[in-house]
Amino acid sequence: MNISDSLPQLLKQAILSFQTSIPVSMSIEAAVTPFDQYAKSQTVSVQIIGDLHATLTIVGEEQTFSKIAQMMFGMELQQEMLSSFTCELGNMMAGSLASEAISFQLHVDITPPSLHEDTITQPSSVVTLPVKCEDSGYLHVSLLPLSS
Repeated sequence: MNISDSLPQLLKQAILSFQTSIPVSMSIEAAVTPFDQYAKSQTVSVQIIGDLHATLTIVGEEQTFSKIAQMMFGMELQQEMLSSFTCELGNMMAGSLASEAISFQLHVDITPPSLHEDTITQPSSVVTLPVKCEDSGYLHVSLLPLSS
């Protein structure tokens, strides 16, 4: 099987694995391409390196990240603390992806996350999995393969 053909399943498995790390009920909905950007969104991206060269992105409303943080920590995070949490959430998801990659015979590593508080454009060919987070909103998770 071609690595590109495995990416949607790898991404889905990573999300399911990630789900066990946070106390928020999540459901993966049908893949979309592309999706409408939010007015006040945050995007965290993590580079995947090794046998697979790709960028993992998680896009969501600032309010969604804030609600997830509040469910995890019992308090509202704002400004720098919310930005730090958003990056850590991306790091956790990328770590789940790296762990799941082993079952696809892929050895990968991840880079530190980057936070973008403005809209970033993704190619229309990227398949994004919308993840509905209980009482919080949606996170749109994508894995964009890069040429090595």
